[in-house]
Amino acid sequence: GQLMDGIESMLREPHGCFEQTSSSTYPNIMVLRYLKESGKVNPAIEKRALGLIETGYKRLIGFETKENGFEWFGRTPPHEALTAYGLLEFTDMKGFVSVDEKMLERTRKFLLGRRNGRGGFKIRADGLDQFASVPGKIADIYIVYALTRSGLGKEIKEEYKAAVQQATKSNDAYQLAMMALAASEMKD
Repeated sequence: GQLMDGIESMLREPHGCFEQTSSSTYPNIMVLRYLKESGKVNPAIEKRALGLIETGYKRLIGFETKENGFEWFGRTPPHEALTAYGLLEFTDMKGFVSVDEKMLERTRKFLLGRRNGRGGFKIRADGLDQFASVPGKIADIYIVYALTRSGLGKEIKEEYKAAVQQATKSNDAYQLAMMALAASEMKD
């Protein structure tokens, strides 16, 4: 009972900009995933979590820009790392709510269109919050992970190889972890 009370208290109503909405919606997804994977059935908590995820999804898609990426308030230009984060979140949502496949395809296409031809991505330096201050090499690795998690593989072989080299050379735990996850998605 205590565990269920604790889990239920983690559920939050989505609000605010893209980042704030994600900060409440993603934990709701994780709560629902935990309940499903652990076999701890609680219809009331599941129903509430699903409703909150659906609300979060509806808010998040409203931040898609005219260029088909995402930005904190839905303004152009979209931000690459934030768009990759959204792609991950929408991919994880698919297990619980209906997610527009055309939107996912537009999002992947936007990120693919930001490739720089040298194994990385063109990352805009402007933007809000911490996503704007992410170094390009880390953003590249994160985008590769998001794209592999969303089902791409052969389409980003050059970027994947460059990201593996960067992570291995860096010996940085975060970069290595992202690439281990991407490698798992690539069955590599």
